[in-house]
Order: sequence, then C-alpha cells, then structure tokens
Amino acid sequence: MKIIPINEAEAVIDPLWDPALSELKQWIVEPGVSHGLSVRQNWCWSEFEWARRPIKGPALRMSRECGIDCSNYDRLVLSVMIPEAAVVRILAITDDGIRQMTAQPESITKSELILDLTGATRLDTVTIEIDASTDGISKGWFNWLGLQHSERLTNKLNIQSTWGEKWEKHLKDDTFEPQFKPDYGLVLNAEELSILIQKHETLTANGKTSPFVKAAFAAQVIPPETMIHDYVNFWGDSRYNRERDHGKFILNHGLNAAIAGHLLQDKVLLRLAARYALSIGMCKNWDDGFICRFPGGTFDHRCFVQSLCAYEVAGILDLAGEFFTDIGRDFLLRRLSEEAIGAINYNTWKHEYIFRCNQLAWFTPGRMLALGILQQHSMRVQPYIDIAYRELCESLEYTILPDGGYVEGPTYFRCVGRDAGLGVYYYSRIMGKSIEECIPASMKRCNNFADVVISTDSTQDVIAFCDARPLHDIISQAIMSGLLPGSSWARMLHNTINRNDGWPINEVYGPEHYPTMMADSAITWGLSERLKSTPIEMKKIVSLPDMGPIASHRYIGDQVVKLFIQGNQAGAGHTHEDKGSFVLEFGGETFAMDPGTCDYSHPLAGILHNCERHNMLVPYGVAERPAPQCPLEYDVKPSGNGDETAFHAEIDATLGWDNYYRHWHRKWDSLSPYLLTITDDYELIVGDGVEFYWQTRLPVAIDGSTAVITGQNSRIEVKAPAGCIWRVDELPLLDAIQHRLAFKREGKSGSIVVHAQIFS
Repeated sequence: MKIIPINEAEAVIDPLWDPALSELKQWIVEPGVSHGLSVRQNWCWSEFEWARRPIKGPALRMSRECGIDCSNYDRLVLSVMIPEAAVVRILAITDDGIRQMTAQPESITKSELILDLTGATRLDTVTIEIDASTDGISKGWFNWLGLQHSERLTNKLNIQSTWGEKWEKHLKDDTFEPQFKPDYGLVLNAEELSILIQKHETLTANGKTSPFVKAAFAAQVIPPETMIHDYVNFWGDSRYNRERDHGKFILNHGLNAAIAGHLLQDKVLLRLAARYALSIGMCKNWDDGFICRFPGGTFDHRCFVQSLCAYEVAGILDLAGEFFTDIGRDFLLRRLSEEAIGAINYNTWKHEYIFRCNQLAWFTPGRMLALGILQQHSMRVQPYIDIAYRELCESLEYTILPDGGYVEGPTYFRCVGRDAGLGVYYYSRIMGKSIEECIPASMKRCNNFADVVISTDSTQDVIAFCDARPLHDIISQAIMSGLLPGSSWARMLHNTINRNDGWPINEVYGPEHYPTMMADSAITWGLSERLKSTPIEMKKIVSLPDMGPIASHRYIGDQVVKLFIQGNQAGAGHTHEDKGSFVLEFGGETFAMDPGTCDYSHPLAGILHNCERHNMLVPYGVAERPAPQCPLEYDVKPSGNGDETAFHAEIDATLGWDNYYRHWHRKWDSLSPYLLTITDDYELIVGDGVEFYWQTRLPVAIDGSTAVITGQNSRIEVKAPAGCIWRVDELPLLDAIQHRLAFKREGKSGSIVVHAQIFS
C-alpha cells in the first residue's frame, strides 16, 4: 500500500473507486457461494452483492496486508455504502495491538467509518466484515480506504471559508438600486420578463401559491458563503463527495433567487443570487470530489458538475449582472473560461463515446450559455460557439434513432428535449435567430417515441422503464411540443401544468434531494405561450422498430387501457434486465408496473435493474442470482398487431439468458380491452423451475390461484395456472412498497398461461 495525501490532513491508501488504481485484487475475500456473494470492480466503486442472507456468519469478509507507516495519522477511514440495516466491522492489526469498531449507519447514505489508531505507528492488516440483517438481495460498495489526522482536519475545516456576505470588492453595496434589466438577455430578456411578471401576478392574485417564491425562500435559508468548500456537489448525488459535504446544495439556489428577484422586483433576492455565483466561484474545484482530482489518477466524472456550475454562474451574470463590480464579473468570467469551458472541451476531446449517448447534450446548456456570456466580452469566442452547436447536432444524429426512439429510455430523453433543446435555445439567441431555424432535423423524428413512452397514469408523465422516473422535465415537454404540435408531448405538457395548478413546474426529483431549476420553469412559461394546438389522439398501436418497444392504446368507455411491452436495441445503455417485461395501465392508474430507478447514490438503484423487480419469468434453484446479460448485446424486440379492440404481441426473450434458458418465448393476447392472456413457453438449462412475477404498487389480495389488484375506480383479477398458488412479496422502494405477485412452476420446461381481466 502507498500513502497518497489528498490534503494536509488526509490520505488514501486504497483508491477502490478507480478501476485503474484500485487494489481490490489484493484483498482476500472469503468465498460466499452458498449465499451468492460477488465482489467486483465497477464504475466508481468496488461493488459487493449477495443473493440471500447466509445461514451463519458475515455476508462478506475480506482482508489484506498493509505494511505501512501510519505515524503521521490517528484514524483509519473507510468510505462505504452499506446495505440497509446491515452491520459493518473493521478490525486493524497495528504495532500497538488490535483496533476494531462496529457500526450500523442510521441512514442509507454513503458513510465514512472511523477507526481510532491513536498510538499506533504501523498498520499491518485490515479486515472488513459485513453482516446481513435482512433476507433477500443486498448491494453496497466501497469507495476508498484512507488515513486521517483529526487535529489537522479540524484546523483545515475551520479556515475553509473566510468570506462574509458583503463581498466589498466584488459586489455593489446594499444601497445600490438596480433597474431589474438582464445584462445580456440570453436566459430571458426584459420584454419576456415583463410578460412573466404579469402572468405571475395574475396567478398569485387568484390565491395560488407561487413555486417561484417557494424556491426563493429556500435559497435564503442557508447563507451561500457557508457552503464554500473544496468541491461542488452534483445536486443530491453522494457517490463522489465526502460525507461531511452531504446536503450542501449550492447549485440551483442562486439562479432560482435571480428568477424570483425579477418576478417580485426584489433587489435583495438579486443580490443573493450574485452572492451564490461568487460562492460557487470561490469553491476550489468545480468537480464532485477528490476522487475526480486524485493525485496521479485519471478518473473523472466527466464534466457534469462543471457544466452545472457554468449554467448557474452564467445565468446569474445575465440576470443579476447589475450587482457585480468589474472585478467580481471578471473573476467569474475567468472561472467560466478555465474551470468550466476548459473541462468541457477536455471531455469532448478525450471521450468520443459522449457523442453517442446522453452526455454531450447534457453538457451543452452550461457550455452554450457560458460561451454566449463570454462572447459578449471577446469576439474570439464565436468559433467555439459554432463548434459547440455542430457537435450537438452531430451527437443527436447518433443518439436519436431513425424511428425517433432513444435507447436510454424516457428520463434520459431529457438530454434531447431539455438539454439539447436549451442548447439550441441559447444558440438561437446568441445568433439572433428563432429557435425553429436552429432546431436539428433529428429532434423532429420523436413523435412516435412520445406515444410509446407517455403514461396514462394521472400521477405520471412517462412509463418509467430503463433508468427512468415517472415525471419528465417540463421544459423538455415544452420544447418538444413546439417542435411537434398536437403530439403526445403537448398532451404531456398540458397534463403537467394542470397537475401543478397552472404553474409551469414539475419537481422531477423532489425538494428533499435538491432545489428545482426554476429557470427551466420560467423559460417553459415563455415557450408555452406559443403552444395553442390541441393534442391529437394517441395511436391505437405504435412501435419503435429500431429502439424495440411497442405500445397499444384502447378504450373502455372514456378510459385508456395502455399495454407497453419492452424491447432492446443491441448494446443499449441505462437498461435493465427486463426484455419480455410489460406495463399495464387503466383508468389513470398502473396495475402492472416497472419500478424504473431511484437516486443513483442508493444501492436500491442497482437492485431495481434486476429481473426480479420486473414482470418477468425467472429461473429458480441455482446458487447465484439468475440474470440475463445487461447491457444486452442483442436485438430482442417484440412484434405485434392490433386495432381499437384487439391486440397481439410476442417476443423471443431467450437471447442473453445463455446460462439459464434454452428457450423462452412470451405472447400477449388481448381479444378485447378487458382481457389479457400471457403465455410463456420455456425450457431451462439449469434450475428447478421458474417464477412468474407481476409487480404493482396498488393493494393486492390473493385467494389461491386468483389475485385481485384494486385501484381507485377499478380492479384487475389475475388468475394463475391450475395448481399454482400466488404469494405477495413486499419489496422496498424509496417512496413506497412494491408488491410482487409471484408463483412457482416446477420443472425444466413447460407452458404457463396467466389470464387477467379488468373490471371497471
């Protein structure tokens, strides 16, 4: 082991996050075949998983020799994400005897566990044990193992920020009276803001609580200067930061304060926005954490945080620019140039793959807005604006399929609608053109995609398949509605605004994670003024032959029955083990669900990928957790046909199950919207039989081979084959319980027929 200092008080001795530097292979991991244990290197951690709770002993025990001088430190630190309710023990053998500690973290967040080494000068071996305290599949990970000097760390943290709220040389003083005019007019110009002020006053006069005011209040709770530190958190994502930095949401608040400052004509809020920009500027690194700036390492989390900082700071320079002195503005322009644009350019040059997934588009709003501000101070920036636009158009041609589909699913489509859309929005304003003149043709292909992914559940925007969540960015809805009038994007936007009492807001991830981006809402408000078309009826049957999925829309009375069937384009990313799964909605509710994903900082995000969390047929009777290949390197796509009454689809889902299925073929037959029959024909290579899974959040009651799923105004009865008895497994979600209807069928081959009927 080597001691690699990361600051004056701390050092890393095993960088377990970095595939290039990690010494995971030097650890001796005790076998866990009986409970399906696996330990492997992954993206930014060393990940462990077990399929079931062991009969006795720890679920994981691993140790390694260290042989290092620890005399300059007094603590051993393990950065770890522990499965819920699990217990971890750390044991160290030192020249001063054995040291050990036991911990059961109170919350499910990444923790830094401390083992006292006071008095020891040599660390010989370290052993880590984790006890499983719950049954079922569990996941977690190690980030790094390090050393710490407690007194030096206290001194470092005490002097981390010496900035007060006055910023005498960087901001004009409290007596300054602004004209409430944007400096550049790129986010919103004075005329647009005037219209939004009138709209805001109309809604609040009618007694409607303003989300803009709510966001402004949240921005005032914690002084931004107290959140100045070495790094900038990626919203609520805690995979990369330090435990001591959890909850430091320095991003979004400032731009929210600037928007509200204009709507309320409140100079205190505008000055607060300027303070947020300077506080972000004073953060040493516009990056997630030291793991992305590790001495001698090359691991980076791409330029997500840099592009967010660019967007926030550039937006505040526009909307609250009146408050900055020359030195304050020039300081931030330098940070935009060096720390943001420099990092974004580096990522664009280094990582060719970012053109072929969501990332190039993701980085574009911050990149384009920052370049637009910088261009106002140097015309030499213009070529870089043109390059950014051309690269965006190139990326969209790669990522948007010929059928208009997007292989990373509906939530990542925000990188088309929201991120690419905003990139084009800012480019058009920089160039003095209309957004319609600048929209790439590729974005106009996405009509059928909207029909496939739109949810008929009244609480959702989209069906949450792949790494998706049920609410979709409202500005993505607005931009796509403008491109494709009358499409399901317009239907989605209409539903979202109605659901939010007339306000242009969709709190996609919720306030418990990080502040909503109210600039998106304000821009949406302006764009939606032009969206007067009435949404057309969704297609009866719509498929995406390049992407894979297919969907049917039929009616019982005036209520839609939607059946969505998942498919796969070879190599698609952010996908789950769900080829052959389906979603069934009726009457504004979801009866057969896909769990989508959750906060990536939580191990549940990995578990939700698993086939056991989807409406699948899964082998049982093997030691490990049976799973198909994921990502799946094959085209596995359903075919189907139907009309307003009947629907039929089928899929050969065998590919990817190489070690488990010799054959698995699934059919969906629905002679009327009320009826659905699912037929599975299968032959196993290994295992004792199969389990059939049907997932829902709704209440479930079972009576032998009949299960009843009950909604607000309707129910579905699901009948298992004769001799099969339903059970209900309660599986945790971050916000609810997932009810898994399941039954077993013994035997290595056979045919299973399940009947479902809707009662309205």
